[in-house]
Amino acid sequence: MDKTLRCTVCTWRGAWSDAAYARPIAPRSLPEPLSHIQALYEQKQASSVRFGMTREPPCPRCGHHTVTVRRTPSFHPSM
Repeated sequence: MDKTLRCTVCTWRGAWSDAAYARPIAPRSLPEPLSHIQALYEQKQASSVRFGMTREPPCPRCGHHTVTVRRTPSFHPSM
């Protein structure tokens, strides 16, 4: 099963493979508070890569960082 990602800036959500195989685009410029947050995401990913984890692909829509969506069990009964 493919991991689900979400963008940290725009509203994109999708599969890891969709983001990994998409054509890379340059990130658009952001206001200062959001660019600071993106820099912190970059530091976090760099430290994760140093410890052997895989780098998450960038958002295919805007080019910024993505994070893994944690799946929780549904409260609705399956039919």
